[in-house]
Amino acid sequence: MPPHPFGDYVVRMDPWEATYGSELPLDTAPEETTEDVDVGVERAADDWAPIAPPLLAATARPPLRFVDGVRRLEARLVVTRDGRVSHGALGSFAAGIVSVDAGRAVVSREEVGRVVAFGSGERAPAPIALGQALEYEPASTAATDADGPLLVIHERMRQLEATLSREAASARDDALVICDGPLTFGELSRGRAVGFVKRLFRLYVPDGLRAVLASLRVGQRSPLFAIGGTGKFGRYAWYVRLAEPLAFDADLTGLARLEVVDAVGLDVARATADTTAALLPAFVPGRGRDPRAPQNLLPIGALEAQLRRRMGDIRIVRHRFAALVVSNVFTGSTGTVGESGAGDAAEGLPTARRRTAEHGREGAAAGPAPDTVGRTSAANANG
Repeated sequence: MPPHPFGDYVVRMDPWEATYGSELPLDTAPEETTEDVDVGVERAADDWAPIAPPLLAATARPPLRFVDGVRRLEARLVVTRDGRVSHGALGSFAAGIVSVDAGRAVVSREEVGRVVAFGSGERAPAPIALGQALEYEPASTAATDADGPLLVIHERMRQLEATLSREAASARDDALVICDGPLTFGELSRGRAVGFVKRLFRLYVPDGLRAVLASLRVGQRSPLFAIGGTGKFGRYAWYVRLAEPLAFDADLTGLARLEVVDAVGLDVARATADTTAALLPAFVPGRGRDPRAPQNLLPIGALEAQLRRRMGDIRIVRHRFAALVVSNVFTGSTGTVGESGAGDAAEGLPTARRRTAEHGREGAAAGPAPDTVGRTSAANANG
């Protein structure tokens, strides 16, 4: 009899659905960061005005690479060993690349990872295997709050995004790499890596320049400004108007902030800003197609949908993990399981739940092949 994958841990699933958070109280404070902003690197603050870059000829348009990732919390866990209780999380994450060349978009890379994270410095003794393509690697965090393990899943996603962004930016095709979210790496590369920030929690520019941002028209950009400070590499940043706000929208609706590492130099940053202002509005989805329109660009939205399919059906994941937990209940924290593993323990689940999980079990975890649905979705995003 092999040892139980939980070892000497007693693991239980939080009774609330993962999407609702935890029943247990959460007491965390956001981390404060200090960054210096210089709005005069391209134009003096008094001379700030919208910049309309020149139109790009088709032959001058660089290849584009859109990089994004998704994560999914599949179960919150309550973990006990030797009377000590800690939080845990079971989750999946994925990242990929949509390549746009000569008007054609395809999903060129996609990777999926899975992790079971324990808090308070605890760690599962071995990977948790729930079936083919459903192996969860153990991870640990010193955090004691309920969201600490969830942040581990998020950080794994961000690391995978950064890895794919570096690869795309280092390729020899001189592509412009659009990384969804703030830049997470500051080293130079062959290509131009651009952070694409679509949620504007902080403007960085003084309130007196807000009117300039609000006056931007589609395809225009703001002057460059520099962001620097302790804890992160310096960047050149700018705003681009992707779509006009509707009559009932806030005045900054349709804006996105973009950034490049300042090591590229002011001239490259200026040229990159012009290119993004000229090209990105063409990828804006309609309001009826994406609830995060206009900032959630078509290639990014299509990639996210494909990656979620590749992560599989959460109902299958939760059923199989619940079966494993049931086996932990019946065998005890130091018990063993039979050769059939968690499958036998499914007898401890309600009959209706077994039937639900049995429906479409085979193949549901891995999702469709990337060369069919993925390529079609990306192509539609460019259409």
